[in-house]
Amino acid sequence: NASSQAKPMGRFEKLFSNRWFAMAVSAMLAVLLWLVVIAQEPTQTRTITVSGVSYDYNSALYTGASLDIVKREDTKVSVVISGDSSAINEVDPADIVVYPDYTEVSRSGMPGEYTLRLQARRADTSLTKFDIDSISPAYVDVTFAQIGTQKFTVEVEASVDPAEGYYLGEKQASPAEVTLRGPVDELARVESDEKRDRTMLDSAALEFLDADGHAITDSSITVLEGEQVEVTIPVLKLKEVPLKFEFSNVPAGYDPAELNASISPATIRIAGAADTVDGIESVNAGFINLARVQLGKAETLKIQLSEGLVNVDDVQEATVTFDTSGYGEPRAITVSDIRVVNAPSGVDVKVITESINNVTLVGEAEELAAISPSDVIAQVDASAQNITVKGSGQQQFSAQIIVTGTKTVFATGAYSVLCDITVK
Repeated sequence: NASSQAKPMGRFEKLFSNRWFAMAVSAMLAVLLWLVVIAQEPTQTRTITVSGVSYDYNSALYTGASLDIVKREDTKVSVVISGDSSAINEVDPADIVVYPDYTEVSRSGMPGEYTLRLQARRADTSLTKFDIDSISPAYVDVTFAQIGTQKFTVEVEASVDPAEGYYLGEKQASPAEVTLRGPVDELARVESDEKRDRTMLDSAALEFLDADGHAITDSSITVLEGEQVEVTIPVLKLKEVPLKFEFSNVPAGYDPAELNASISPATIRIAGAADTVDGIESVNAGFINLARVQLGKAETLKIQLSEGLVNVDDVQEATVTFDTSGYGEPRAITVSDIRVVNAPSGVDVKVITESINNVTLVGEAEELAAISPSDVIAQVDASAQNITVKGSGQQQFSAQIIVTGTKTVFATGAYSVLCDITVK
């Protein structure tokens, strides 16, 4: 019997006779074979497209020579990399920096057009290692210009019609000056219906004009402070008001109206916010010290307005004159009647100075001639706030000269007396 004479199958023969086992072993052998092939050829290549050239990379090489790029090529670059396939398959375009070699520009330091070789590197050195084999295109054309800065005043162009009775103030821009940065040849070209009853505020874009007034476009000029300015156009209410003044150091009993003083100009025009201007009836130009008035000589006062008001006529000074046609030559007398007033309780103020010599009197000739020394009094105000001596001691006090029995005569000049102060 042939079947009874066949040899029994061994263990391995039984395993390989199993279809599924045979398929598994075949797959394992295929993987091993693939690994062997990879081991024989470990380096793979891959082409990556980088979207643009990093012109700012190593920019210190040209900015150090006061150069800047005014024209460049924005192009895509194909970069061929090589390395282990498991590594290069994970590389993204952002992992590669493509930049020009600025060595030639740095060496010459001159503006102009250059053809620069492109270089590439890994953006992060910690990335899995791969090599850069080639770059296409290999060169780019870059134009450089000499860069400078220059300050210009911002001029505001605006057409605004103020309402009747209102004043259009000086237009203002903030910032009032801007610093322009750009190629020096371009900087040389730059030259820097509704009725309104209130100040206008707005923002505006800067426009560069050449010497002929034409707008400069496609410029490489940049503004360091920004391209926008805040514009203020004051629309202020206009009003004409009287100009006035006052007297100081007026002796008791004397009326300064006797001097027939007049001020020029008599009125000025002011402008400001409507609610402020409406409440102003006059402008005070200042004070005239009667003790310093000299006959025949005019006094000058500085005109100062409150904050927020504009002196439309730009009149900075006012002149005060006196009608003293009937006045005689000044007269000097000696005053011996010296009196103390307002001494504090418990404080004794005694005058040491016996008389004040050469007190100058002015007034109408007839009244001035009739004045006698007994008509003139020197008065010392010894109020507590005027005493500077601590405790008892001597102190110099200002003396006010009072002329009695007259309407037009008064004393000019400054006088003082020495007093002894005793605390009781």
